[in-house]
Amino acid sequence: MLGKHTKLCFTISLGAVIVAVVLAAWGIPKIVSKQIQKNVQLDNSSVMFEKWRKLPMPLIFKVFVFNVTNAEDVNAGARPKLQELGPYVYKEYRERTVLGYGDNDTIKYMLKKTFVFDQEASGAFREDDVLTVINFSYMAAILTVQDMMPSLAGVVNGALEQFFSDLTDPFLRVKAKDLFFDGIYVNCKGNHSALALVCGKLKTDAPPTMRPAEDDSGYYFSMFSHMNRTESGPYEMIRGRENINELGHIVSYKGKTSMSSRWGQDPYCGMLNGSDASIFPPIQGSNAPDKLYTFEPEVCRSLYASLVGKSSLFNMSAYYYEISREALASKSAVPSNKCFCKKNWSANHDGCLLMGVLNLMPCQDAPAIASLPHFYLASEELLEYFDGGISPDKEKHNTYVYLEPVTGVVLKGVRRLQFNIELRNIPSVPQLANVPTGLFPLLWIDEGAELPDTVLDELRQSHKLLGYVEAFRWIFLGVSIVALLASAVAVARSGALPVWPRNSNSVSFILTHPNPGSNKVH
Repeated sequence: MLGKHTKLCFTISLGAVIVAVVLAAWGIPKIVSKQIQKNVQLDNSSVMFEKWRKLPMPLIFKVFVFNVTNAEDVNAGARPKLQELGPYVYKEYRERTVLGYGDNDTIKYMLKKTFVFDQEASGAFREDDVLTVINFSYMAAILTVQDMMPSLAGVVNGALEQFFSDLTDPFLRVKAKDLFFDGIYVNCKGNHSALALVCGKLKTDAPPTMRPAEDDSGYYFSMFSHMNRTESGPYEMIRGRENINELGHIVSYKGKTSMSSRWGQDPYCGMLNGSDASIFPPIQGSNAPDKLYTFEPEVCRSLYASLVGKSSLFNMSAYYYEISREALASKSAVPSNKCFCKKNWSANHDGCLLMGVLNLMPCQDAPAIASLPHFYLASEELLEYFDGGISPDKEKHNTYVYLEPVTGVVLKGVRRLQFNIELRNIPSVPQLANVPTGLFPLLWIDEGAELPDTVLDELRQSHKLLGYVEAFRWIFLGVSIVALLASAVAVARSGALPVWPRNSNSVSFILTHPNPGSNKVH
């Protein structure tokens, strides 16, 4: 009877070990993976969906301006002296409007951004501060004419003197709020023959930084008001229901699956890689991607941050990525970047792009140049133009992201970008006849987020639950193995299996089988 019970225990224990091995090696990881996918995929029923649709906290949008402290000297040929002012801090709220779903596991949406000035976070800096900065729109207009029809630069400049009020030099004295969002008025009513051509081109091209005046008398130029008043998109993004590794990947923007129309026929520069920086796929095991791509509509291309290594943030493990020198490298350093190179803007080098800068003419139809703040990771040639105020610093000017691997959630991230334009010496234009030629910065933005405590608490609870599941996985396996070993010993001792002879029989065998030669008479 005891043998029957021990056999039954052994059989149950063996079955439990088999089940435990299957669960530990395949079942539980599969169940956990499916549950994570269910929670993070872009579906109405997922935990992530509503947080993705309407960001639960505002991003922090900081603007730093390069104030020119020696404008009169620059007009006479001196090197510029700059003073960085800021940050002017805005709360940036994001909300998406879902337009529909595609058959190929995609979701189509529009993105709305709303900016609200945060005086408390801005400290001593106020929107009414008067700044002296490079006249971005004036330089964009005159450089476009100079590059297309140099002989007409002087004529068009006469029209621009009516277009811009008080155009005595290439600098603008303006309130911060007008430069950022409210707009600087430019006039289209005048008697100059070329003024109608300038305003006609603006009407045709409809650049995003120019907002038509309500009475059609002119336009308002500002750097960011288009982001505040209009939705961007439509974007088409993979939902991650069929393949979680594709979650968040942008497959089209404004109906286009490539930016090749902007950068030419080379498919490399036209590729839409990565997400819109709001969501990334979970990282399975230690298979963290070497590059983390995001699509940036402002520059019509995808940029990437390179993996630095594993880190820890908010008592959670994370992968740390930061932008590398190769992302905005010149074609001599990274040959595949040659398709981003469209045109020379300086005679001082043999390539169309210096290290660390990107020509935005193909994207914005304006001769703007993007870089990292203070020309961080860019050619030192750019720094030689200034007499002070430019000082690249990794801690202040780097772009980075901490990615939580289990869910793909960004724990903390900052995107930094600087907008520049060439200040060019043009003898036929009085305002530019004596200025030194060089790449001139206007401002740079710092757009970042850090998860609020409520979301962090949810993540920590999820990690705790996963920890319990992981512990159960191995405890169940360990207990099953111990139970199997114990039941095997019990079965063997009960004699139910002829594997382990009982001790009494062994002793009897030895004692009842004396040496045959022990009774012999010597």
